[in-house]
Amino acid sequence: MKFVAGGINGEYLKGIHLSAKNKTDSIKIAVAYASGDPEILKDNLQDNVKITFWGRYDSTVPVSVPILKRFLDKQSPNYECKLVPDIFHAKIIWWEDHGAYIGSANLTDRAWYNNIEAGIFITHEELLENNLLEELTGFFDDLDAFSTPLTDEIYKELCELELKNRPFEKQENQKEDEFDKKRLIPKLNPLIRIPDKKEKKEKRKNNFLKEWYATLQILRNIALKVSGDDYRPGWINKNIPHGVQADQFLHAYYYSQVKQGNIALHHQYYEKNRKNPDEALRLAMTWWKALHEAPHSEDVMINDWAIYLKSHFEKERILSTTATEFFEICCKVHALRDHALRVRYSVFGFTPPYPQMKHDERIKLLSEYLYKSKSNTGKSIIESIYHLLYGGAQDKTPDRIWDIANSDEWSIPHFGISSAGEVIGWAMPDIFPPRNGRTSKALTALGFNVKIHSE
Repeated sequence: MKFVAGGINGEYLKGIHLSAKNKTDSIKIAVAYASGDPEILKDNLQDNVKITFWGRYDSTVPVSVPILKRFLDKQSPNYECKLVPDIFHAKIIWWEDHGAYIGSANLTDRAWYNNIEAGIFITHEELLENNLLEELTGFFDDLDAFSTPLTDEIYKELCELELKNRPFEKQENQKEDEFDKKRLIPKLNPLIRIPDKKEKKEKRKNNFLKEWYATLQILRNIALKVSGDDYRPGWINKNIPHGVQADQFLHAYYYSQVKQGNIALHHQYYEKNRKNPDEALRLAMTWWKALHEAPHSEDVMINDWAIYLKSHFEKERILSTTATEFFEICCKVHALRDHALRVRYSVFGFTPPYPQMKHDERIKLLSEYLYKSKSNTGKSIIESIYHLLYGGAQDKTPDRIWDIANSDEWSIPHFGISSAGEVIGWAMPDIFPPRNGRTSKALTALGFNVKIHSE
C-alpha cells in the first residue's frame, strides 16, 4: 500500500501508472472530471490494454470536449467512455490484477502534477487480503448501471454547451435550468436511500450466480462438443471426462492463439468473434482436432494431473490431506500455480531485499501459507475445500463458491473464485467443468460475454 500525495511525498499517479500499465490488460477509470492530456488516456497506450472510462455529465461539461473526441475518434471497443449524470464524484483507477488508486485526484494535469492531492494505492494482493476485490467489482458494476455510453449526439450536445459556457460563466443557475429542459441523459437524483451491507452483498451474490450459471452452461455445451468424435484429437481417449477435455481444449486455444508472449489478446478476439461465437468455437475445435500432439502439455493434465486431483478431492479423502499432498494439489491447479507468481514476498514473511525464487518454490510458499491459514471463524483451507465440494446440495455448489470468496466463515486470502471454480471442476468435471481466469479469457476470446474473475 502506498500513500499518494504528489509533491508532498514524491509519490505521483504517473509513476504508478507507468509501472502498472504493462502488468494489466484492463484499466477501469472512474473519475468525475477530466481535461488536458491525461497520461492514462493517451492514444499511444498499448493496444492490448482495454480502457474503460466513466466521467461525469452535467451542465459544466466536466469531461473536456477534446477528451470526448479522442474516445469517439479511436473507434475502438477497447477504448470506451461512459458518462454518469449529476451526482458522480468518484476518483478511482483500477489496473486489474495489479492494484487500485482511491483518492482525490481528477484526470487533469493539475491534479496529477501540481495540486495537493491525497489518495491510497492498494495492490492486488492487498485487495484480496482485505476482501476488497468483490467490493471494487461491485462498485464498477453498479456505476455502469447508472452510466450512458458516449455517442455522437451527446458529444455534439456537449460541444455546443461548452461554447455557450464561455461567455456566460456568471449565469450558472440560468444555464443549468436551460440545460435541464433539453438534456439527452435524464437527471439522476441523489441516492438518498442507501442499501445496507447485507442487501448490497445479496445483490452482488445474485449477480455472480446469474453469470456463473450462464457460463457453466456454455462450458457444458463445449464439453459435449469437444469430447465427441467430430472434434476430439486422436491422442485423447474418449473415456476422459468431458469437462477435462473442455478445459484442456480452452487451455491450448488460449496459450496457442490468444496469449502472445506476455500479451493476452482476448479483448481484441472478443470484438472479432462476438457476433458469431459458434463459428469461432467451430474453427477452434477444428484446429484442436487436427493436432497430432498436445501443444502445451495438455496430455499431462489429462492423463496424470486430472486423475491425481480427482482422487485427492474425493469426499472420504479430502479432510485427511497432508501438507505434502496439498503442495502437490497446488502444483496441479492452474489458478494456484499462476497466483503463486503474483503473491508478494512480504505475505510470506520476507523483508527486502526479496529473494529470487523458481516457480515451484513460489508454489511451495503459497501452499504452506494456505495450509496454515484460517478463516475469520477458524476454518482451515482443507475444511473450506470440503465445504466447497460437499457442504450442501450439489446444485448449490456455485453458492459455495461465493462463500469461499466472501464469507467470514469460509474465506481465506489467496484462495478465491478462480481457484474454487477450478477445484470443483477437477472434483466433478462432468457436472462442473473447471473454470478459472484463463478459462474465462479463452471464452471471451471466442466471443462469449463472460466475466473474468480475478483471484
